[in-house]
Amino acid sequence: MSNFVETWKGIATALGRSERWCRYMARRGGDPLPVFKVGGIVRLNHGDLEDWLARQRASSMRVPTPVAPVAPMADVGLRLIA
Repeated sequence: MSNFVETWKGIATALGRSERWCRYMARRGGDPLPVFKVGGIVRLNHGDLEDWLARQRASSMRVPTPVAPVAPMADVGLRLIA
């Protein structure tokens, strides 16, 4: 068995997503889908895919830090300007 998934269709099938989504994820900044071309054929290494999926899971499972609530300003009044 090969260590690579080839073609956008094969990559999309392996991920259970559309080809369009896979192309988008390969172009995005930050942590793109780790694809590369060999002789005009797109390839995705299984090991790189597993590492990328682990990073995506870890980043989606992070708990956001709570933001302190802003105290209401009691002395501020609204004034109508005509």
